[in-house]
Amino acid sequence: MSVIMKRMRYLRNMEALAAIALPLLFVHDWTKPPAAALAWELRVPAMCLLSYLLLQGSWYWHLKIVAMERRQALPAYFHPLYRGFKWANTLLLAAMLVALAGAAAGGARAADLGWAGGLLAGAVLEQINYFHYQLMYDTRGAIAHLRRNARLRTPALAIDLKRAGAERAAAPA
Repeated sequence: MSVIMKRMRYLRNMEALAAIALPLLFVHDWTKPPAAALAWELRVPAMCLLSYLLLQGSWYWHLKIVAMERRQALPAYFHPLYRGFKWANTLLLAAMLVALAGAAAGGARAADLGWAGGLLAGAVLEQINYFHYQLMYDTRGAIAHLRRNARLRTPALAIDLKRAGAERAAAPA
């Protein structure tokens, strides 16, 4: 198995694990005695939004692995699906920000605002990392690229999304 395939499998598996394990860990922490009255209606949507984004990343890496193993392009549904994710995510992030601002104005507890705000920040960073700028530089090659070019890389998902859109536009009707 090539280094690239190992890396993609790692990314797929860790994104999926984080999407499942983080909510379990957070809920466990939130329900430990003495459990104060929590604003579940604020914390849970932010947590679900972060998990939703992580699952999108995991699914992308899975599709990429399958495409590379079969020496094929990403499936035809990739472009409309991920273009839809990109815009739906933006709307969901904005809605969560409005909910958070409303909760703050309504006097929500600082702990609830902190948790929801932190989870929302994580979701925003994942959106940026998948669709706009690569934020994770954890390999020698990635760090060398950053030093050499002095700017953030375009993420693989964003490149594939752009490429798939161009291919769809160029395809005969």
